[in-house]
Amino acid sequence: MTEIEEETGMTEAECEYWDEFITNNPVKLGADLARHGIKPGFARHYLPLNELDIDVIDYLRKQSVSSSKSHVQIINELVREKLAVNAESI
Repeated sequence: MTEIEEETGMTEAECEYWDEFITNNPVKLGADLARHGIKPGFARHYLPLNELDIDVIDYLRKQSVSSSKSHVQIINELVREKLAVNAESI
């Protein structure tokens, strides 16, 4: 395990991705966080994206931007769709 992985829990590639993303997409405090589903005082209850595959993170980010939904809302919709399909096949 590299030093970066020990410090951040992410690979070097993930660190580079997020460094570039944050540099090119600065977060606006206040309304911007609320638009992404993060309520004041609840920022510590975030979805640990570093545990997801990079392609999943990219999908969630793109869907969040295009639909103005939070990552959690998108994941909930995907899981509900999967549950509905499984219920139909029973």
